[in-house]
Amino acid sequence: MKTAVPLVLLLLWVPFVLQTDLYPLFRFGMFAEPVKRDLQTETFALRTVDANGHARLVQAEETGLGSLAYLMRNYHYRRQADTLLRRIHRLRKSGKTEPSPAEWQLLRVTRTQGRPRPDTTVAATYRPAPHE
Repeated sequence: MKTAVPLVLLLLWVPFVLQTDLYPLFRFGMFAEPVKRDLQTETFALRTVDANGHARLVQAEETGLGSLAYLMRNYHYRRQADTLLRRIHRLRKSGKTEPSPAEWQLLRVTRTQGRPRPDTTVAATYRPAPHE
């Protein structure tokens, strides 16, 4: 009986020791998958198009939002990118006297390793009403 209690405690403790000491070595074993690097990166950009059709990329400093990259990614994956574009339009309009753009676009830029040019798609578009 005196040896049964320590033996049971040892058997309960051993899997936790193996989990931290031995199991991580299994990923380098014979059947392990090769370690892969991230082959694709994704970024977002903001573009305006004026009434003449001239496109211009908007810098984050111009919007007045410090975390624009985070907001663009977050709103895109929540499927509310048009809401973000509308809010940015209202922020820009309130502080500027220059004419507002005819269209706002959220661009999704995907860079793949091995390709010289990135793949750019328009993720969302917002066209403000004439009175806005």
